[in-house]
Amino acid sequence: MLPLLARGTPEERRSFRIEAPPPPLSIRKPPRKQVTRACEHCRVRRVKEIERLRFRVEELEAELDEAHRQQGSAPVAEDALLPTPSQSTPSTRGDQSTSPPSCTRDSTLSTPKIQWEGIYTATARSEQTSYYGPSSSFYFVGRIGSFLNQTLQQSFQVRCMQPRGPNKTLDHPNSPEDAEKNTTPRVEAPRPSMPRTQEEYFLNLFWESHHTSTPIIDEGEFRKLYDSLWQNSRPYRKPSPLVDIVLAISMQYGWAFLLRDTSHTATINGQYDDASIAGRWYYRRCQGLIASELESPSITTLQCHLLSVIYLCCASFQNMAHTTLAVSVRTAQILGLHFEPPETMPRGERELRKRIWWVIYTIEARTCMKLGRPFSVQKSQVSVSIPSDNIEAAALCESSLGAYDSEVTWLTYSCQTQKFVAATVDVYNALYDKCSEILGQRGHGSFYKDTQGLEACAGFLTTLTPALETWVQQVPDGLKLKRRGNGEPFSVDRSAVLFEASAPLGLQRNRICLELTYHNMYTNIYRPFINFTPTSSTYAPAAERHAAACVNHAIAHTHIMHQVLKETDLMNGWQEFFLWQWNATVSMVGFVLAYPINPVTARARETIEKAIEVFEVYGSNFAVASSAASVTRDLTEKADLLISRLRSGIAAGAGTGTDAQQDGSDAGVVENPEGLAPLEGDGLTEFMDWALTVDSFNSFEDLFANANDSMDWWGVGPS
Repeated sequence: MLPLLARGTPEERRSFRIEAPPPPLSIRKPPRKQVTRACEHCRVRRVKEIERLRFRVEELEAELDEAHRQQGSAPVAEDALLPTPSQSTPSTRGDQSTSPPSCTRDSTLSTPKIQWEGIYTATARSEQTSYYGPSSSFYFVGRIGSFLNQTLQQSFQVRCMQPRGPNKTLDHPNSPEDAEKNTTPRVEAPRPSMPRTQEEYFLNLFWESHHTSTPIIDEGEFRKLYDSLWQNSRPYRKPSPLVDIVLAISMQYGWAFLLRDTSHTATINGQYDDASIAGRWYYRRCQGLIASELESPSITTLQCHLLSVIYLCCASFQNMAHTTLAVSVRTAQILGLHFEPPETMPRGERELRKRIWWVIYTIEARTCMKLGRPFSVQKSQVSVSIPSDNIEAAALCESSLGAYDSEVTWLTYSCQTQKFVAATVDVYNALYDKCSEILGQRGHGSFYKDTQGLEACAGFLTTLTPALETWVQQVPDGLKLKRRGNGEPFSVDRSAVLFEASAPLGLQRNRICLELTYHNMYTNIYRPFINFTPTSSTYAPAAERHAAACVNHAIAHTHIMHQVLKETDLMNGWQEFFLWQWNATVSMVGFVLAYPINPVTARARETIEKAIEVFEVYGSNFAVASSAASVTRDLTEKADLLISRLRSGIAAGAGTGTDAQQDGSDAGVVENPEGLAPLEGDGLTEFMDWALTVDSFNSFEDLFANANDSMDWWGVGPS
């Protein structure tokens, strides 16, 4: 029998249709056409979602760590260790959010970095605290104070150890008996005025001193500007902010020579006629003149800011100098100096712009490392090249200095300093970044209770320092400080300096300054490895070698300064190098206290006496140096006392930082990150007032308004 469809006509069969069943659900649809590139909106949205998820993961991890910490099973966070005056420290999440996404769990997410904690302290007689990082001398002096308080079991009293700064109430330096009569602060600064011959005396000092270390002014253009201010037979020149600030720092530098070369004897231990604030009225007038230029700054505005930083630093107003430096950096960025100058610009102008930028970078880096504070200039955002220092470049700005030989010109010193500081910044950043990583892994805010962590950082630093010695190899021979006998420049062999009588004074000074810069930088890098509380169970050879290297560089620095000041007048009046000497001195004192039995200790103790002599030389010109001598003597007495106790066996455990300090026998003592009882209350305040005042005064405006005017000696005081 035929099937149903076989019956009937073809037309009937064609008209008879059976609907096919629907396709099974497992059959895939045709693939959608793919685009080769997502639109910008989609990509941005996707990136934002990824970032939002990452932030949320980090927040949940932080909450989990907090819960564990409350149960006592998690590492202590940074803001629990750092003694802050406010609620908390900034989160580390900002650094983590910039890391690229990864399929695996990144170690930086599971173990956040912890910054090496610093110190909040008030300097001089100020009640306001400021932050100083672990690379600063302020931080190190605080560690010395905690150590002495623990080992001597006593708080420090002010007694007669308060530094004596410039007189705050006396306007005339020759009548000290009237110091208590005038108690009303002067609000308005007087109009500074000197005859042209007197101004030119100080300006000539500028070209042979600050101009070589800070080559940011075209000498030829400056002289034209200065001449134009005296036209039409004027009795006094027209005000100029650039001329005023140049005069201010020149008077600050040159006042020491005036006091030495004349019968002017109004200085009593630097109390009444202090060189560090000479020229202050010119400084204040400069600030008033450039205040209106902040919205539309020029190269001249920037030059004034930079020279103001130098003036404030030499006057020991470190926070003001740091603030003014920030204005300088922002002004330079506004002017675009961090980019390579266009080729259409005249070469002289291009070289000047490059010199100004790299001077800013160098000063900013040195200041931040000195104070232990973050950098504001990121090298990744800078494209301007190092300026030239050849004979052709040296002749572009019509300088009166010229070239010393085929390799060394008056620009070579600043160029070499910039290269060395740039290399030091790389080492500094790499070291403290590694330290933060290790602190995060070990859950501490300081290494001084974690010898193994300190040793790990010391080992990492060992791999970095060869880059600095590479710089030494490329320094021109004409800029190296010669030595007697077989002594080597840029070394710690303590060989005597050989002064070349035939060499220009400027070149001799540049050689000295470059080597002092070398030793000062090394001292700062190595000093955090001086440990006052080592344990006998954990030996840290690399950390101890770095501590010895720190004091060896401090000793070398002091020997050079002592010989130069005793045999020449090349460094007279250089307040900044006095500050470097203070930096070296506290490093030596701290080493003697921390390592009373060490092959280098005896040499360091002898060199401290030379440092005191250096302070006494500078103390005849500015008061803060006299204070440094007094502070150093007192600290040395404490060190001698501890060494004497150690030798007699009375307090060997406390004096050497053995396990006796770590066994918890001092019940009720609140430990700081060093493992020592901190100076509390008035004890810490008095000690820091006493020791740290050598690097800052109290009130800038009050001091300048009431101290003696440096021009009174000329007989042309304020009108």
